Amino acid sequence: MEYRTVFDIATAGYKSWHFPAFGLIFIVVGVLLIANRKNLPGWWGKNPKAANAFAFYFLGFALLWTGGAFVSTYGQYASLARAIDNKSARVVEGIVTNFRPMPYAGHAMEKFCVAGTCFEYSDYIIAAGFNNAASHGGPIHDGLPVRVTYVGNSILKLEVAK
Repeated sequence: MEYRTVFDIATAGYKSWHFPAFGLIFIVVGVLLIANRKNLPGWWGKNPKAANAFAFYFLGFALLWTGGAFVSTYGQYASLARAIDNKSARVVEGIVTNFRPMPYAGHAMEKFCVAGTCFEYSDYIIAAGFNNAASHGGPIHDGLPVRVTYVGNSILKLEVAK
């Protein structure tokens, strides 16, 4: 059977970058708080020790959150990308069965099975692997011949029959 690739982690790259990048907003706010802590309005301006503590704790938390978000999401991506290179990924080929689409608004995972191996994912979960639900334009549907390269529940490469 001839397949066309609809998702490949090798070409998709690090697609979860937006999650830790959101933290950069709070880092900038923290830097601005520190730079202007002596001029903070209201109660903060009358209590310099509290203003200092708040500004530094705010920045510290923003740095920790952003760093943690980056390390966890990039770590997952790098680990899955290496799985293809070191041949630890598995491949299953067959017809999609037991397909349960995710509702458009989310609140449930999309699920399907191929030759007894089942997968679940959602557009609303930060993931390095394939997570494009049918309700948002994803290609999976019951009866579709596919070849899935995966590690655990993460789909590294998804190919569908032409």
